[in-house]
Amino acid sequence: MKKILFLFLLSLLTMTVAAQKFSWPPKSYPLSVPFIVSDEVKYYWGVDAIVCVGSENGGYKFLVMGRANHDFTSSRTINMYYIDADNKPSIAGAYYFPKVKAGHEFRFEIVSAFPGYTPVGFKGFCIYDERLRIPEEDTEAGAKIGSRTSDVDAAYHDSVRIADSIATVAAIEAERAARVVTAPKYPGGTQALYSFLRKNMRKPQIAIETAGYGTTTVQFIVTRNGEVVGADYKRRCNERVDKEVLRLVNMLSGWTPATKGGKPCDAVVQISMSIFPSFNASAQFVGVR
Repeated sequence: MKKILFLFLLSLLTMTVAAQKFSWPPKSYPLSVPFIVSDEVKYYWGVDAIVCVGSENGGYKFLVMGRANHDFTSSRTINMYYIDADNKPSIAGAYYFPKVKAGHEFRFEIVSAFPGYTPVGFKGFCIYDERLRIPEEDTEAGAKIGSRTSDVDAAYHDSVRIADSIATVAAIEAERAARVVTAPKYPGGTQALYSFLRKNMRKPQIAIETAGYGTTTVQFIVTRNGEVVGADYKRRCNERVDKEVLRLVNMLSGWTPATKGGKPCDAVVQISMSIFPSFNASAQFVGVR
């Protein structure tokens, strides 16, 4: 019976992969990975998604996430199988699934080090552990009220769960992409910025004459068009030195703008500069608007 159930799970996973057009190895990360979970595992760990988030230690790192269906009071090693192009299962490993509380979300990482190679045509995971049992009282109660579904019904509900998990991962990926921020970049990079400031700085005699020890900090906005606007002091040193630093900042143009969710946006930047006794400069990205 256990073997029949296992083969049934594999056939369901095959149908899911065909519908999902899943390909391996990953061309980019994160990648939603098809999976199927046995009833015994699902009773405790309602896995909603498995996402490949990168490579590690000769294998791949996967994020497993979901919501607990019942309490499990300690960590438990659970078998995970990977399925190859010929629909043959091979043990990927026995991994620690965390203790969980019913109704609470869980997420944890596993590293699956495929033995010397990546399986050709890897189709996904089957999570199945024959040692795990559903408590007898729940099994008996289900039998009494006729709630135990047929294999066909189970296949339908599992396919719905997998479809939901794919949608969940897509939503997570979209939300993550919308939050990704890149800093603005001066043409040629930070070293080119410092070189420009040094080259265009007026002779430091102005600092010497006015005892211009210290650092001036100017904050400004790099617009979505790459221009510098709104430059103002955050920290002052000396009137003549301050004016020189502000003059230099207002000369900076042609920035590659910051982005948020892949779209150009305004960004706040600070430049700190000292002239005397020696030239020194630093730039800091504060955030986007």
